[in-house]
Amino acid sequence: MKHFAFVILTLSFSLITHAAWDLNDVSYVMPLQVQEDGHVNTLPLKGLIPEKIFERISPIAMDMDPRDNVRAMRVVAMRIDPCFPYPTQISCQKQLRLVWQPLLQWEEDGSIDAVDAALHSFYPLTDAEFDSLLQELQVWKKRTGVETRGLPLGPHPAWKSGRGVAALKDLNRIILKYAGERNLSRVTAMFLRGGGAMWLFGAFEFKNGELVTMTIPRLGKNTAQSFVNVVTSGDVFSGGGIAGARAAGDDTLSNLVAESQRVRTGNEDVIRKELAAAYKIENPKSYNPENMDCVSCHVAQTARLWVDRKRKDIANQDIAAQFGYLNPAYNLANVSDEPWHTQQLRALGYHNKKISISQRAINESAEVADAINRYLNK
Repeated sequence: MKHFAFVILTLSFSLITHAAWDLNDVSYVMPLQVQEDGHVNTLPLKGLIPEKIFERISPIAMDMDPRDNVRAMRVVAMRIDPCFPYPTQISCQKQLRLVWQPLLQWEEDGSIDAVDAALHSFYPLTDAEFDSLLQELQVWKKRTGVETRGLPLGPHPAWKSGRGVAALKDLNRIILKYAGERNLSRVTAMFLRGGGAMWLFGAFEFKNGELVTMTIPRLGKNTAQSFVNVVTSGDVFSGGGIAGARAAGDDTLSNLVAESQRVRTGNEDVIRKELAAAYKIENPKSYNPENMDCVSCHVAQTARLWVDRKRKDIANQDIAAQFGYLNPAYNLANVSDEPWHTQQLRALGYHNKKISISQRAINESAEVADAINRYLNK
C-alpha cells in the first residue's frame, strides 16, 4: 500500500512538473534595473569569465578599453538546455548559458542603459548537475510565488513580485553554483563597431585556460562575420548587409538585408525565397547554432518583418505555414519593443532600455521547454 501511494505521489508530481515548465522557466531575462542601496544586482564577470579574455579579444563595445569592458559587463539573461547540439562524439550536451551586455549607469538619474554588444558563455553540466539545477529552479520558482504558464518570453515575472531583489539574488546564487571558470567551454561575441552601424561576430573555445578561435558555420574557414546597416530609422536595410564570405547553402538573406530599396518593388521570386529562408532560420527544427551562421540567425527576424511591413503585395501565408515554427503549447508572441527595427540584432537582452528578444530565441525556448517536460516525465 505504501509503495502504491508512493507511485501515485510520484505520478502526481510528474504531471505538476510537466505543467510547470514554460518559456520563462528555461530562458530567464534579467531585469535591466533592480536596485538595492543604489547598486545593480545583476552578476558581474568575476568567477564566471576570466577577465584576461579581454586582452585576447577586441573590446566588445566602441569607446571601451578592456578595463571598461570588465567593469561594465553584466548577465542579462540565462538559458538552460538539456541537449545542445555539440559537434563532438557527445552530440548532445546539457548546459547552462549566460548572455552578457555592458551596462552603463547614468549619474544624473541612476538609470541603466544596455550597450548593443554582447557575450554568450557556455557551461556544460553533468547529468547529475543538470538534474540538480532543474530541482533548484523549481524550488526557486515556488518561492517567488509567480506563475509563468502561458506567458510570452520576457523579463521574468519574479522581478515584479514583492521579492524582486531577493529573487534575483537567489537566482544569482544558483547560477554561481553551476557556472564558473571551472566549466566554461565556449564564448561567442557580438562586437559593436562602425559608429554603431557595424556588428562583428566571433566564437571562441575555452581550452586549458586559453581562448581558441572557432570557424563560423557555413563560412568555410572564416572565423569572423559582420553585418552593416547605416540607416538608423529602422525602416530599411542599407549600406552593406552581410559582409565578407558568402554563406554556403540555399537559405541566405543577402538581398533583403543589403539594400532593401532594390527589392521594394518586383523581385517576387527573390523575396519569397529569402522569406522562406528567414522562417527556416528562425525554426529550431530546421537549423541549430552548429549549422547556421551568426549574422543570418541574428537578422532573420528583421528581414521577415521587413517583408511583412513593406511588401504587403506578397502573399506569404503559404511560406509561413510550410517553413515557420509552430508550437501551440506555448505563447510564442514577441514582446520586444521594436522587433521590426532593422538595426535590432539582439537575440536575448536589451537595446538601451528596451527589451529585445528574437523570434528564434522564443522558438528555441519552446523546444527546450518541450524537451525538459519530456525529460522529467519519461
